[in-house]
Amino acid sequence: MKKIALFRILPLMLFVVAAVAVTSCDKVKDLAEFDIPYTLPDARFSIDSVNYLPKAEQLLVQQTMTLNVDSIIDANNLDGIGETQFEYVRLEIETPNWVNFSWLTSARVTVSAQGLAETQVAAISSVSPDGRTAELQLSNTDVSSTISNGSFVIKVYGNVTPPLPAGTINLVLKSKIKMTVQPL
Repeated sequence: MKKIALFRILPLMLFVVAAVAVTSCDKVKDLAEFDIPYTLPDARFSIDSVNYLPKAEQLLVQQTMTLNVDSIIDANNLDGIGETQFEYVRLEIETPNWVNFSWLTSARVTVSAQGLAETQVAAISSVSPDGRTAELQLSNTDVSSTISNGSFVIKVYGNVTPPLPAGTINLVLKSKIKMTVQPL
């Protein structure tokens, strides 16, 4: 009688053990995930007061960025790159030293790649007029499909209120991404 009961319980016990083992493997995989931060190259650009007349949002700069995803995967012995998000996006005035953001009312940053639509990654709707640095609020958008081919375009759009305080203003866009990865 005990043998029959044991044979009935044994498949149930094996099922429970297998379920625990599978969920434990998933938990171990989740625990093994980690983030790799990557600072993108600075995008330096100038705006000339002659080119900006009062109008709606305009493209301030468009720059192609290259990211060698394969070398990051190989160097860290990874299975692949999962979710990728921007960690920060910052717009800074380099020169002239006396200029602030009194002329910029809003800005946004997008990324795109060949065959993919532009995706907004950060924006600021109210720029502090007395500052020389504008921290854009992140959209927390996964951009892994955009950067996966290694080359993507980053664009900065802005609403400019003329006149600009200087004939030429030199700016820099600084940004950093965070890639969530799993080891092999």
